[in-house]
Amino acid sequence: MSNEISRRTFLELTAAGAAATVATPLCAAPWSARSGPVPPPWVPSTKVRVGKVLFGRARPAWPMASVDLAAEQKRFEAQLARIQPVLADIELVDCGLITPETNLAPVKEKLQDADGILFLQMTMGCGKVLAELTSLNIPLVLFAEPFCGHEWHTVAAMQREGKRIECHASSRFEDIAIALRPIRAIRRLKEAKVLHVSNRPADPAYVKLIREKFGTEIKSLQLPELQAAYNAVDEAAVRADAESWLRHAARKVEPSQEDLLKASRMALAMANMMKAEGAVAITMNCLGMGLVDRGMGYPCLGFSRFNSMRLGGICEADLKSTMTHLIFNYLVDRPGFVTDPCFDYSNNTILHAHCVSALKMEGPEGPTHPYLLRSHLEDNRSVSLQVKLPVNKPVSMARLIGDNIMLFSTGWAVASPLVERGCRTKLTVRVEHPEKFLETWSSGLHRVIFYGDHTRDIERFCRLMKIRLVREGTDEVRDVPGLTWLPRVHA
Repeated sequence: MSNEISRRTFLELTAAGAAATVATPLCAAPWSARSGPVPPPWVPSTKVRVGKVLFGRARPAWPMASVDLAAEQKRFEAQLARIQPVLADIELVDCGLITPETNLAPVKEKLQDADGILFLQMTMGCGKVLAELTSLNIPLVLFAEPFCGHEWHTVAAMQREGKRIECHASSRFEDIAIALRPIRAIRRLKEAKVLHVSNRPADPAYVKLIREKFGTEIKSLQLPELQAAYNAVDEAAVRADAESWLRHAARKVEPSQEDLLKASRMALAMANMMKAEGAVAITMNCLGMGLVDRGMGYPCLGFSRFNSMRLGGICEADLKSTMTHLIFNYLVDRPGFVTDPCFDYSNNTILHAHCVSALKMEGPEGPTHPYLLRSHLEDNRSVSLQVKLPVNKPVSMARLIGDNIMLFSTGWAVASPLVERGCRTKLTVRVEHPEKFLETWSSGLHRVIFYGDHTRDIERFCRLMKIRLVREGTDEVRDVPGLTWLPRVHA
């Protein structure tokens, strides 16, 4: 069968495939028969604990000479009750109404094991209280309505002093959910466990660095554990899973039925490994372990599924991209597309390509993208997906380097080309100065693409976690300590 697929054929096939996927979402398998993407049962269900502090003065001068604090408190509480559905995984620990005269010792006691503080400002005059609470080194978000006070203008100074404080200024109470995103991400990273599957253990220095900075556990497994899990998968489950992938695909091109069964077996084996370990992400040395030569399938199908379910499946045992994926997954609820980029100066674009893409790049509740069942392009073996990605949308590109540098940029997705070169799934992203990216590229080939412009969220996360945000294509990066410059191709 020819590997060449015309654009018209692909669009016709994927239109039919998209209609099928709407009816019975593939991404929920294998953990649930319910429709929609359901997180597996071993994902932590604990709530993020956030201290709720309401601050006010009866005679503040601003926003007016006198304020009815009881009425204001009632208004704030009513708004919080109204938006409670979007804060479903957050437990607000009530610290009461705080004034400049309040004894903060009981408040600090309540905040001892809090993941963050939501400081709701009703009037001016909270500077002293802010200073005392930020000394606890707990991430604090100052939610400032217009005309509530002037303390917003001191936040930048406190940040420069190393205080873990952010200000979200808004007249929309719904934005409290946005303001708390970094606190949620910080907590979820502490609970996260990553499986690293390769011929040799992950770098112990990196594992220690990540554990100390984020609390994330990285556990290394090797080929024998993978083979045991692969061989233990139930035959009936393998057949059902393969049929599900085939039923939802627009078309199967290169892979044989045996290829598909082996790839499904690998997907289920990884799911069982993650369940047994309580892990939320897995990254594997897909090519270096000789999986196909050992009678197994590649992990691409499982990776695609995990990435569509608020989990993570990352190619090439790439822990840097895995951590990047987890950060954004918890921060903005978007999966990452790990890519091998290349450039086209003629139209100011970066072309991103890889053989693994989520089927729900716009989040678990978003649309399911159509796909073809293809071989892995670089060796024409096993099974991967060619996914038709959304276009005419903003995207963000990132990679965490070490524990304290985040490479970041934004662009505009303009095409998901069907060229039979490069990895199976592709996304063309327009940027302002592609030459600045290319001329200062560092720290390996891979970058991770996320749909949406997530500049504001990642800025806040990085400030709270004391991570340097480096803007590729804009900042001068040659002298940034911690970046690597190796004269060889490496992920």
